[in-house]
Amino acid sequence: MAAAALLLVVSACTDVEPTAVVRDDPAGADAPTSTTTTDPDAGSDPPPPVGDDLGPDVPADFAALSPWAPCAGSFECATLTVPRDWADPEGDTIDLAVTRHPAEGDRIGSLLVNPGGPGASGVEFTQGFVGSGLPDGLTERFDVVSWDPRGTGGANRVDCTTDQDWLEPDIDPTVEDQADIDLIRTETAAAVARCEQAAGDLLAVVGTRATVRDLDALRGVLGDEGLTYVGYSYGTTIGMEYLRMYPGRVRAMVLDGVSVPGVDPIVDAHVQAQGFERTLDAYLADCPRRATCPLGEDPKATLLDLVARLEAERIEASYQLGVDDAAPRDGTVGVGELYIAVAASLYDDSSWPILDQGLEEALGTPAQGRTLLALRDQYLGRQVDGTWADDADARSTIRCADQAERSEQPEGDLALAEDWAAELPFWGAWFGTGNPGCWGAPEAVEPLLPLDEAALAGLPPVVVIGTTNDPATPYEQAEDAAELIDGSVLVTYEGDVHTAYRSLSDCVDDAVTPYLVDLAVPPSDLVCA
Repeated sequence: MAAAALLLVVSACTDVEPTAVVRDDPAGADAPTSTTTTDPDAGSDPPPPVGDDLGPDVPADFAALSPWAPCAGSFECATLTVPRDWADPEGDTIDLAVTRHPAEGDRIGSLLVNPGGPGASGVEFTQGFVGSGLPDGLTERFDVVSWDPRGTGGANRVDCTTDQDWLEPDIDPTVEDQADIDLIRTETAAAVARCEQAAGDLLAVVGTRATVRDLDALRGVLGDEGLTYVGYSYGTTIGMEYLRMYPGRVRAMVLDGVSVPGVDPIVDAHVQAQGFERTLDAYLADCPRRATCPLGEDPKATLLDLVARLEAERIEASYQLGVDDAAPRDGTVGVGELYIAVAASLYDDSSWPILDQGLEEALGTPAQGRTLLALRDQYLGRQVDGTWADDADARSTIRCADQAERSEQPEGDLALAEDWAAELPFWGAWFGTGNPGCWGAPEAVEPLLPLDEAALAGLPPVVVIGTTNDPATPYEQAEDAAELIDGSVLVTYEGDVHTAYRSLSDCVDDAVTPYLVDLAVPPSDLVCA
């Protein structure tokens, strides 16, 4: 798998860990299926789409939802069948898994949720998020619904990398010599060939605009006149594209941890590199206040010394998670694994002590990498039983379906990587290598285009949430989105986490939930600490 981690740009993705929710009285097939909407004329033709020359005006006319069946305790599951290629809506179809938690009280309609990624399963996320992160007051009034976007989740997922491939050591993701370049080229070519063989023509139909049509089809077959939606991280890209394509079909929308669509991929990577360096610096600056921090008087210098050591030699890193039926993992850690372990730990400051433990082990005598390897593995999708999820493969594929640019060589522009390394000592070279990415990927059928204010005008109020020290979706992107979306309201959360509307802050929840339920717009420029 050596190149899979290199191909993985640290994409916008939520940090909520799904856990199964089991209740004593599961909803069955007889559960209420009200389709109350916010418009008394529900069932009339929706307003036409904007700027969609490829798909049909009403995606729901070419979609079908199977009957709901009980699943996962209090949840129900169904299958959404949509065109495989929206340019040919009467052609072959694709099945997408859907789940819902039926409203427990006076139902308004459906609340559709997307967790981000790209590549994350909406079904798995939502079945864990309800009851362990979803803010209070939503399950009473809404069916909480999510789906597995095309290319993720079930039978129609992009799955290019075998479990054995994921166990292979990561290559050095930065370039010091020709040997590094040769290895990056060899491994990347092999990874691209694997994906072409495994996914085939699916690679051409997994872009965000296709997913937006799926989302509108789901809204339609659920019977909701207007979309009520919460998008986290990359889910905000889906949301903003929905605003662009279907501005007249929105009831309420929350965009938390913004990833603006259509941004130049090099600019986007640079902004994200700056965000990760800023959050890393916050982690390092906090060292004197954490008894667990092993990095000494100059934490950044100590960390950069560890980078140099792990570029020169790998360290033993076998582990077994302390839970029932956990599969043992034998491996080693080099600089590639270190970068991913650190990235995984910066999404939420509650993970900082775990990173401390991993760094202490790596700096010890003898050096040990078990916690760093566990962090890396968890981020890339290793399950307790030793199998691997497909999120990382889908993430890379969807990103490449959304951008027209392709690197001339797998290693990208090395002069750019050198410049970024000078600016950002830890993350610059890692983010700079490979840009603009997507070497060897098929031509993008429907790349995302830049947004301007005219594209997002005349909308109902939209709530944008930005966290000041969010590494994956830097706060500047929330500010940009608030400027782009006419009439939007920006809610700021001051913290070192990725996404905020998840029972993390009463201030955020108390402002946003009444908006979703009663359309009560939060005060402008609200700041929550």
